[in-house]
Amino acid sequence: MSAPRSIASLSVPEQHGVSALITNVSILVRDRSGRTLLQMRDSNARIGPLAWSFWGGAVERGDADHTHTASRELEEELGVAAHPAEFIEIGRRVGSDGQEAPLMLLTRPVEWGEFRVMEGAGAGYFRAGEIRQLPVTRSVAWYLANKPGVFDLG
Repeated sequence: MSAPRSIASLSVPEQHGVSALITNVSILVRDRSGRTLLQMRDSNARIGPLAWSFWGGAVERGDADHTHTASRELEEELGVAAHPAEFIEIGRRVGSDGQEAPLMLLTRPVEWGEFRVMEGAGAGYFRAGEIRQLPVTRSVAWYLANKPGVFDLG
């Protein structure tokens, strides 16, 4: 079990001059064929147990911005090293905590065998139609309903 970590937030300018807080970042990873790599959350997960989810996690002190959070979380959860510049924001939603959570796309593919699942119960690659048939977290369900294009390679 890892040691407790310090949770932080990033203040991000929002429209109308109000600043939004980002406390969590979601990460979308794809393979060369455009399938989305999702995490099967384990039964002990506080949010979304035994559901398929994006990778990602909490902003920590020392994360300069949400690309740095995505880079750190990807390495912690999948053992994949990625530079913050390899991430682009492709979506943003308000979470159940009222905070904004960006969805960050890793701009290069990750193939089976190039990662190790270090958090959660497992991983799987899926196409959008397959994801619609799975038990998913609220975040994935929101994107399926409101921004389904994030699951398509284009």
